[in-house]
Amino acid sequence: MLRGAEIFLQCLRAEDVDLVFGYPGGAIMPLYDALEGSGIRHVLTRHEQGAVFAAEGHARATGKVGVAIATSGPGATNLVTGIADAKMDSVPLVCITGQVRSALIGTDAFQETDVFGPTLSLTKWSRLVRSIDEIPSVIAEAFYWAREGRPGPVVIDIPTDFLKAKMEFAGPVKFTPKPRPSDSSAEAAFGDKLIALLQNAQRPVALIGAGAKLSGAIPQLRSLLDELNIPAFATVHGLGAVEPEAPYYLGMVGMHGTRAANMALHENDLLLVFGARLDDRVTGDPSRFAPHSKIVHFEIDPAQLDRVRSCELPVIGDLAKTIPAFHKKVRSAKLPDWSGWRAVACGDDRAELDPRGLSQPTIRFLDELFGRLTQNSVVIADVGQHQMWAAQRYRSASPRGFITSGGLGSMGFALPAAVGVQLSKPDATVLCVSGDGGFQMNIQELATVRRLNLPIKLVIIDNKYLGMVRQWQQLFYQRNYAETDLSDNPDFVEIAKAYRINAVRLNEDVMREYPVTTDTADALERFLRSPEPELLVFDCAPEANVYPMVPAGAALSEMLFEEE
Repeated sequence: MLRGAEIFLQCLRAEDVDLVFGYPGGAIMPLYDALEGSGIRHVLTRHEQGAVFAAEGHARATGKVGVAIATSGPGATNLVTGIADAKMDSVPLVCITGQVRSALIGTDAFQETDVFGPTLSLTKWSRLVRSIDEIPSVIAEAFYWAREGRPGPVVIDIPTDFLKAKMEFAGPVKFTPKPRPSDSSAEAAFGDKLIALLQNAQRPVALIGAGAKLSGAIPQLRSLLDELNIPAFATVHGLGAVEPEAPYYLGMVGMHGTRAANMALHENDLLLVFGARLDDRVTGDPSRFAPHSKIVHFEIDPAQLDRVRSCELPVIGDLAKTIPAFHKKVRSAKLPDWSGWRAVACGDDRAELDPRGLSQPTIRFLDELFGRLTQNSVVIADVGQHQMWAAQRYRSASPRGFITSGGLGSMGFALPAAVGVQLSKPDATVLCVSGDGGFQMNIQELATVRRLNLPIKLVIIDNKYLGMVRQWQQLFYQRNYAETDLSDNPDFVEIAKAYRINAVRLNEDVMREYPVTTDTADALERFLRSPEPELLVFDCAPEANVYPMVPAGAALSEMLFEEE
């Protein structure tokens, strides 16, 4: 006879869960009472949003399912932003929330909140546990749906009395879905159609999204791209999928993508999309997106097809299967010579980011910092200007080497996510890049960093503005900087010291010399190599902007490179 809480934890262990993040409270207390001896490590964050973002960091860094735990009422509602973030970015996540006693549901009891309803559109699957007997099957199904197909978040809401009750437990169970019709014939058919499209193409390109990483098909993808040798570029979540030194790789595409990537995407006549949603940050004006192109969309989620415009050939399935099937066809096909197109798309006149931007001290600072990172490093970026600078400048060869909140754009993501990443990769250098606005949204997680003595390297790009919003106000709202002024920021160095974390500040003037002085180089080396958590505040010019930039409603070819 075991308590429901003990059964719950045994079922989590059966799903290969050994690390969870959470914050206790009344309704979930029985689960916390059973943690000792369960084989599961619990990390106490200082806010439930910190817990769910840390669980995301763990999942994004490892590919495993992240687990966040919260109590009922405000504990559960504080998870919602992280759940939405995981849904947008296809992160496998199981959120466990306590609920009031089953007999009290519907009575507006203390801290009673309907979790199922508010998260219905944000989850792949969710369940209110209705009896202690359901616990094993609910957990098995929850983890199945979190992993299956396009990964995403699920929610398990469990009344506290079921965690306290006892029953005979025969052991964890496995969830077996209903069999689906085989699509092997469809997989066999797409290859011939795709080869025909390639043979008729004069300017083919490849766009890589997060799906390539989630499928585990990176070696197969890289081998295919080497064979095709066509211009290739990535979404922000596709960064690291292609070797950055590959001669055909053009970097990030989209609103703040490279000139080369955006122009190639605008000019191509055949677009191969590997696991990308084609959202507005990638396409620019949808009516003028890849105007000359036929689109072949490799995608595991049929709901993502034809959202911007119809594709000529949808290839539905796991990229780990569809890419090798395509590559097999490519090896036996006679394809055109695309060297002339490749020379134009990958030529030197398009290869650089905005030359004006390269002289910015903040970009120089990030280049100096990133240039000192080792191969096993992970960069986690928050949301804002610093995020785009980091995405433009950090060239990781690791599929999980760059992590950020993309689809939802959740400020406050990076610090708690870095906790999850560092716990998952204790030997890696974990560099967390935040802005002065986003850092303050979950600043309390410095306590988690200190308690666990995690050697995370924290960078704050401090321009004393909500920088990305201010940039839009500058360019499109006649410099009406409405409510973006953060000139009354606290002293982040002193705050870090209050948490007993080493901290220094660098002024942007130190980056005006090239090469940097020995003192500056030594300071950066000490910062990165320290076995302790460290914080570095970099003073950024208040009106520094991110370029290139595609304005809202513009085509990708209509990038801005300087203020107008």
